[in-house]
Amino acid sequence: MISSARSSRRTFVAGAVATGTLLATGLPSPLIAQTVKLDDWKRLAAMVEEARKLGVSTPLVSVPDATTAKFEEILPPLVDLIDDLNDGPTAAKPEVVALLARAKALLTEINRRERPARKSDLEPGGWLGAFITAANAQDNDPATRYQRYRKSYIDLFDTCKIRPERLTQVEWYVDKISSAKYRSQYEKLEDQICVPWYVIGVMHALEASFNFDTHLHNGDPLTGRTYHVPAGRPAEGSPPFDWATSAKDALGIKNYINRTDWHVASTLFRIEAYNGFRSREIYKINSPYLWSFSNHYTKGKFVEDNEWDGNAVSAQCGAAVILKVLTDRKIIQMIA
Repeated sequence: MISSARSSRRTFVAGAVATGTLLATGLPSPLIAQTVKLDDWKRLAAMVEEARKLGVSTPLVSVPDATTAKFEEILPPLVDLIDDLNDGPTAAKPEVVALLARAKALLTEINRRERPARKSDLEPGGWLGAFITAANAQDNDPATRYQRYRKSYIDLFDTCKIRPERLTQVEWYVDKISSAKYRSQYEKLEDQICVPWYVIGVMHALEASFNFDTHLHNGDPLTGRTYHVPAGRPAEGSPPFDWATSAKDALGIKNYINRTDWHVASTLFRIEAYNGFRSREIYKINSPYLWSFSNHYTKGKFVEDNEWDGNAVSAQCGAAVILKVLTDRKIIQMIA
């Protein structure tokens, strides 16, 4: 969908196969739920054209037809546009600042459509409500839950392979998280709270689509406290919050700060716990939060608050998949 004169800029094409160390499977491609509208692409293309007129060097974007207007295709050029607006020599221009705000607003919109937030801790009624309540009650005994799932994390991680139609998209996530700009932000936070930079990075990718103007808790804007679950965070201080302060709070309420046992199983357990165990414990599938874009996930996701669709497919790359590639490339070391 993107063309650019700059050789350093990746080209993202639906169905393209990337080169490198990523491993592919021979699995068929599942149908993808459409959470991006054709109008979103038109807005992006118009913003790119406006940016170029303002002197910002950014790739051209062509508007696809309605059948290919997908979240996984629009995310890379939109995030890259935001980076270009932030980093260019014209970043301080009022027109560029205003354009940047519009680009971030679009990113927030499509992220929320792809990843609906929970509005309250209340569960649905009836038998499903009772089932969910019972599953959530296990949170009171995380040690027991961890021991039950520990081996499965190691086995799934060892056998994780990338779906061939997702190779280019996975590569973009990996390159973005490990880029000097993004990694430096995550490492600054790691130095303060002893949570690995790559764990912070994958959570930032999934919760906020790399938007540093939103809470790491759930993607709500930093201009106020969170209003989705967990609501009212950070409890201390006054908005607007800076990203690092909010991220510390998000990881602190999960008791992840100053932990030293970041092995494969404990890392994946904490990332899954951050999102919740409903996919695994209620719907009996490997969580897309961890395994989307891999051979370990096919379909099933929440499409609205507490509304599960067994045929919907996540268009976000799973956290474990990103970590697997980072490990294979020897950018990080995940110890079993």
